[in-house]
Amino acid sequence: MTAPIDADRTMLDYFVARSTSRAPDGLLDSALTAIDSTRQRPAWRSVGWWVSPASADQFAWHGRRVALVAVVGLLIAMVAALAVLSTSGHHLPPPFGPARPGSIVMEIGGDIYLAGPDGGNRIKLYAGAHWDGHATFSPDGTKIAFESALDDKSTALMVMGADGTGPTTLISGLAGVDDVIAWSPDSRRVAIGARPVPDPGTPMFPYSESRIIVGDAEHGTASFVGGSDLFGNDPRWSPDGSVLVFGRCCSGPSDGLWSMRPDGSDQRRLSSVTHAGAPAWSPDGTQIAFLGDGVDGDSDLYLVGADGSGERKVTDDPGDESFPVWSPDGTKLVFPRMLDQYNKAELHILDVTGGRVVVLHGKNVTYDQPVWSPDGAHILAYAYSQPDNPQHASEYDALAIFDVTDRSKPVVVQVAGLRTASWQRLAP
Repeated sequence: MTAPIDADRTMLDYFVARSTSRAPDGLLDSALTAIDSTRQRPAWRSVGWWVSPASADQFAWHGRRVALVAVVGLLIAMVAALAVLSTSGHHLPPPFGPARPGSIVMEIGGDIYLAGPDGGNRIKLYAGAHWDGHATFSPDGTKIAFESALDDKSTALMVMGADGTGPTTLISGLAGVDDVIAWSPDSRRVAIGARPVPDPGTPMFPYSESRIIVGDAEHGTASFVGGSDLFGNDPRWSPDGSVLVFGRCCSGPSDGLWSMRPDGSDQRRLSSVTHAGAPAWSPDGTQIAFLGDGVDGDSDLYLVGADGSGERKVTDDPGDESFPVWSPDGTKLVFPRMLDQYNKAELHILDVTGGRVVVLHGKNVTYDQPVWSPDGAHILAYAYSQPDNPQHASEYDALAIFDVTDRSKPVVVQVAGLRTASWQRLAP
């Protein structure tokens, strides 16, 4: 029985009524009438017309099996497609915590080069008309921010792809730019301290103080934030990207360590230590390491809570400390400790919880900010060599890659004209 489904429904109504109680009068007659008036399906449309009943059963079983295999195959294809899609894109590492070491970008002789994880196989990545340097990888390893000298002797803050493509100027007309460019954790923004070059006809001296710049790497823009009376340097992003901490200058009632929103609002003082600078957020965002004046007039290392509480001085050695950097796991700090006034230092690693300090032997380094490898196993620093004019050393001759356990000698990579370097983070 086929097409007219009214007949099916009438018969169903009759049998249901008959099984539960006396069928209503006329329901049986209606059902029989519907059967008589329903056209029968042609025999050739049934499987039995073409094959025997046994073959028909076997055919039905094979049909169900084919359908089952088809469904399973479809599911496998979908899973495979998802796997291909997931692996075809660029896997990005998290902004904090251990990651796989990638390439090293470095400034050599005023140009930007890309090298392998061991410092070798160097290729020129970018060369402007003048000097380019302080190249810094974004946390996701896809972009590089750098500074570039212009024809008018001012400096531009720029960004490009990790392969050197798409160089873009975020802001130009800068002077006295910080050595360290700070990336936001989401790799979309940068921050730096600099002062604007005076307008034409304005006396160059005295210099204006450094101010905070925030740049948008995705849209190619940047601007000074916090108002014209906010002077500071060394801005660093909090791990959630919502706050910048920086050293406010100069000596006076506003001196110290401050924080603010990236748009310059909600300015707060975290520490009154004078000449505060080079702050570094712990990966979990609970503490800030920074440099400030010690009782002996040298630069010492401090720790303070993200809300300004629990400040404590953690070093009080003769000589200056320089640029603290957290380990990827947030348990240690590495910093150069100066041995003389001629930029000669040695690397120290501080266990933040236990307070134990390990000195990395085998090579003296410079005061410049060291770089912890993304996997936490090595530290990259700049090997110190006695320059012709020790008080004006601006280029070095070698890169030193230290084993953090101090169990093996540092690997020294000869790179004449080296100035700064940054290590790329890759997904594990």
